[in-house]
Amino acid sequence: MPFKKGGPVSYEINKDGINEIIDEQNNSILMLRQVAWNGRAEHLELRKWAVGEESEVPMKGVTFTTEQAPHNLVNVMTKLGFGDTKTVLNNMKDRPDFDAALVETIGMQKVVQAKNTEYEVNQEDYFDPKEMMME
Repeated sequence: MPFKKGGPVSYEINKDGINEIIDEQNNSILMLRQVAWNGRAEHLELRKWAVGEESEVPMKGVTFTTEQAPHNLVNVMTKLGFGDTKTVLNNMKDRPDFDAALVETIGMQKVVQAKNTEYEVNQEDYFDPKEMMME
């Protein structure tokens, strides 16, 4: 456990909150988590963790200290072309403001046009569960 001036640093990971693996390599993982440090209120953070068989040791990371900061990060990342467009849209489609935002962004005419467009479905878009069981 790392030490701070005057004693050990304590932390508590909110296992029921946001707890997502962003990247992993060898014995280190980059996690997006809600963590409370030294008994303080929890914050969302992006941190590298060294992982052993029975322990995780916090390494360098960034704590989001405002509610707006993670939104700013997502906005910058998508603006710079990060994130698969289809996946990003799929992640957002169930938000209550999605339809209104879509209409405001691309216009009602394009939304209606997209809904009325027939798309060719490739055989690769489907899979047979029986084939998966045979493997």
